[in-house]
Amino acid sequence: MKKYLAIDMGGTAIKYGVLNENLEFSEHGKIDARTDSKESVFSDIRNLYEKYGEGTEGICISMPGVIDRKKGFAHTGGAYRWVDKMPIANMLSEELGTKVTICNDAKAAALAEIGYGNMQYVTNGICIILGTGIGGAVIVNGNLVDGTHFSSGEFSFLRGHVDDRTNRKDLFAMTNGVPGLKAEMKKATGLDEIDGLKAFKMIKEDKSEEAIAGMKEFCLKLAHHIYNLQAVLDAERVLIGGGISNEPMFIEMVKEAVDEVFENAWFPVIPKPEVMVCRFQADANLIGAVYNFVELEDLFEDNQFINM
Repeated sequence: MKKYLAIDMGGTAIKYGVLNENLEFSEHGKIDARTDSKESVFSDIRNLYEKYGEGTEGICISMPGVIDRKKGFAHTGGAYRWVDKMPIANMLSEELGTKVTICNDAKAAALAEIGYGNMQYVTNGICIILGTGIGGAVIVNGNLVDGTHFSSGEFSFLRGHVDDRTNRKDLFAMTNGVPGLKAEMKKATGLDEIDGLKAFKMIKEDKSEEAIAGMKEFCLKLAHHIYNLQAVLDAERVLIGGGISNEPMFIEMVKEAVDEVFENAWFPVIPKPEVMVCRFQADANLIGAVYNFVELEDLFEDNQFINM
């Protein structure tokens, strides 16, 4: 059975895992991320490959940035600021003597759902990953949309209002990223630094009406952005991921907010999509990086990928 070394390059930690075609992990862990230079990152990946790479098909990498996954080319690298128009997959492949693929981290999470999760057999869909910002992906005709400039799914920068052309407060990242949740909960409760865990503790254990109101408002803003995306894409299903999506009550509140927004639309012609949680959470990027590798294997065989 084939096995793969998957690596998820985060801003604070690099996760890794060796998993087979059945998504069974034989190795799993993380190391501190050294984002300062190419030499540091390549050294860490080399060490992981020397320790865990024997017998694997190659290295499957998930990373931040604008990535041409089919050519293994990173235009930018997010927290890895030294990345600037670099053929990272090819560079690592030549250095380590194995096949290497790279993929944007949010798109990797979506690929995990397309290949093995709740986006299987869905023709058109949307993945929304809630975090510090809003990552995501668009699926059309069963395939991930990379975009002309490989920036499809950068939902963080969707704007809520057009009357204020300089204010960032209504960007999707600001209303529904972590800062947006904290701001909404502070406005509702008067308390500082309430994250998702604290918010749902207040809702479930303390029965706080203020916390419930704040979370409902947060979900309504998310539902409005889902409505806007749906008006363009006509998706069959919308998946919600990110840490807060681990809370079942949150997904139910999002569904209620989506029902409210779509039912109260001025022109009820936009079909409401099904809203579900992502199947994969903590390991989504590792699993999606493997699916990206598998999807591109034909290019390896035709020698179209390496040395492009």
